[in-house]
Amino acid sequence: MGMINVSYINYHSKPKGSFLERIPPYVKLLLTFSVALCVALLNSLMAQIFLLMYSIALVGLSGVPVKRLLKRLMAVDGFVLMLWLTLPFSSEEGVATATLITIRIHAAVLAFMALLQTTSMPEILQALCQLRFPSKLVALLHFTYRYIHVLAEEASRIHRSMALRGFEPSLNLRTFRAYGYLIGMLLLRSFARSQRVYNAMLLRGFNGTYTFLTFKSRLSRPDFLKLAVLYALLVGCLMV
Repeated sequence: MGMINVSYINYHSKPKGSFLERIPPYVKLLLTFSVALCVALLNSLMAQIFLLMYSIALVGLSGVPVKRLLKRLMAVDGFVLMLWLTLPFSSEEGVATATLITIRIHAAVLAFMALLQTTSMPEILQALCQLRFPSKLVALLHFTYRYIHVLAEEASRIHRSMALRGFEPSLNLRTFRAYGYLIGMLLLRSFARSQRVYNAMLLRGFNGTYTFLTFKSRLSRPDFLKLAVLYALLVGCLMV
């Protein structure tokens, strides 16, 4: 029994053959950030509805399986449900505000889902480097993503050892104390492991930066036309 399941996270995973998969990573990153910026800054309900439809179109072009899409949205809709249970009763414009926030959340999540499902992690890191993001930030993101499986496995191992010693979680002080010990032990082991990994990398010549392979785009003329239409529609959203 595992405490944390991250088996669906794959370093090189992405669907093959979709239109968005063929777009250069930095272009997709700019497109996604532009959508997120429009979602955050535009207050018009019509503009937000347009952005939601735009994000749905991006997901359609990405080829994300519907089952996986609904599973991810269900996790987000749990927070949206709590919003609808409280905000409509807080003010006269509560319903309108909750509607606007709901549309914004789904538009942003769908846009980032289209990016993440069609771009592998090495491509995203390379795109960040091409867009002149700080090298330390890129390295930190790489390590965080690369070792999330290790941390989850370590947490599951500690949790299994607790269960073998008769630990049964419940809503009492003993359970909270046990989980506090688990988190503390995980932090200590993670710190010790990070020191070993860092020293090993220094011995192999690590200087704080990564050199990523160059991913060449395979855009055809119809693909260039579709990409131009996507950017034109996004610019048109600013005029709504």
